[in-house]
Amino acid sequence: MKFGIFVFGDNQPELGRSNQRYYQEVLTMAEWAEELGFDSFWLGEHHFYWYGTCISPPMVIAALGQRTKKIRLGPAVAVPAFHNPLVLAEEYAFADNLCGGRLNFGLGSGFSPLEFKTFGMTIEEAKERFWEATDVILKAWRQDEFSHQGKYYQFDNVSLYMKPLQKPMPPTWMAASSDDTLIKAGELGLPIMGIPFARSGNILEVKEKNDFFRESYFRAGHKENPDIIVALHVCLQRSEEDAVKLARPHFDRVIDYLKTSRRPGSRVLDLNNIKKEKLAVFTSPEDAVAILKDYEKIGVTHVISMVNFGGLPMPDVRRTLELMSKEIFPKFK
Repeated sequence: MKFGIFVFGDNQPELGRSNQRYYQEVLTMAEWAEELGFDSFWLGEHHFYWYGTCISPPMVIAALGQRTKKIRLGPAVAVPAFHNPLVLAEEYAFADNLCGGRLNFGLGSGFSPLEFKTFGMTIEEAKERFWEATDVILKAWRQDEFSHQGKYYQFDNVSLYMKPLQKPMPPTWMAASSDDTLIKAGELGLPIMGIPFARSGNILEVKEKNDFFRESYFRAGHKENPDIIVALHVCLQRSEEDAVKLARPHFDRVIDYLKTSRRPGSRVLDLNNIKKEKLAVFTSPEDAVAILKDYEKIGVTHVISMVNFGGLPMPDVRRTLELMSKEIFPKFK
């Protein structure tokens, strides 16, 4: 199993922390993650609100590429519906060059009603745009020249001069939780990523989604076992009691926002239930190993940890990273 860090980008105004300071902390976290042996570092793309302040992951990836040497970097996820897909393909190809071929690429259809409304599209239109834009991006990276005639995008005899450093394209994952997306990702042969606490009630439901995807993947003729990424909130202390006590006020900030602004179909959240159902890891390193082993058993190959949620202080973020590195990673060698 691989381990990464996922920065969602939430920077609550009540904390009094400027965006400049927040992203200095993000740069520091990436350096810590590399130092401590994490495999990957991911950033969410969001717009117009404090819950997700990373409006341009490729810009941050370019900066991280100069601050790190080995760790892989990527968006979790890029949202093609909000962009011209040719520009997005170029920007991430450029980012791959600037970070020395370390780009991991994740893409998805988005989830925020505020973003859809502000960009002037319905959720249904965003999903249509997502599938069409995804097709354009993959063609732009895989083919020397291509044409595309679709509902939203039309291009004739296009070729990109700025191509990814990794050939033919960076490793690519698709955010997937609905049946139709799980099926389509499997057919395309793209591995999946998801945030279990948002769309699953327990780890058994996570397994069901993974199995559903794998059935489509293998039915389409793909042979290699697919990578499956899950994103989990993680806060570690020596005891479960101390971890929950530390995490609760910060996680409650996340929950309070999501209760009033969430995509239809998303679950109403509660820390106690999320923890009970193993959809977050607020505990000791020993118990965390057991939870992560359960995820390994259901086909998860890569866990990306949300560790700076809700304004959790940087010393506590560092503590979680150190405990993961020293006491969890050796159990998964």
